[in-house]
Amino acid sequence: MPGVGCEPAGDRVRGVDQERGGSEATVFRVAEAEIGESLRQQVQALLQACFPGYPSRSYFKLPPHFRYLAMKSGALAAQMGVELRVIRVGSNVVRTFGVVDLCVTMGERSCGLAGRMLAEVTELARACGMDFVILFADDGRLYTRNGWARAGNPCSWVKIHDHATLGLARAADTSALMVKVIGQQAWPEGEVDLLGHLF
Repeated sequence: MPGVGCEPAGDRVRGVDQERGGSEATVFRVAEAEIGESLRQQVQALLQACFPGYPSRSYFKLPPHFRYLAMKSGALAAQMGVELRVIRVGSNVVRTFGVVDLCVTMGERSCGLAGRMLAEVTELARACGMDFVILFADDGRLYTRNGWARAGNPCSWVKIHDHATLGLARAADTSALMVKVIGQQAWPEGEVDLLGHLF
């Protein structure tokens, strides 16, 4: 795949059949450190096209640990960052994947590509023994359709801006936190401490 420094075994994910146009997008799971400059520029361009005001880089606060990248006809069609994060919820310490900046090019939307990437990270979370997959979304319709639910827990996180730590933030309810249960444990009550930045 162009722009990827190496492709460890198992990183190629099943092709995603696109209803529109009849062609197939190929989804890859790639460690952030393995993404080459050309592909990084495509990721940045997609993020800036989908999120007005996005900074001039391929991540918002900090780079994710890995990404799912969907390629179609040699071009980036979609991307989803994923962070591995241990967080505290009440008195419980839980293992999570955090979904970051899922976006799809305008021409590939409503074709099931975003749902396919969410299904892939869910399968990986199960295989890796994660407790939950979490994310923050103002518009939760896509995520609700794919098994996420809103959580109204109080939340605290480290405030980061332009590569500088500004302190600790707290919200009684972010109105954006969404959770998908992966293991046997129910989502706990109590304050969520992200033990890092908001993603």
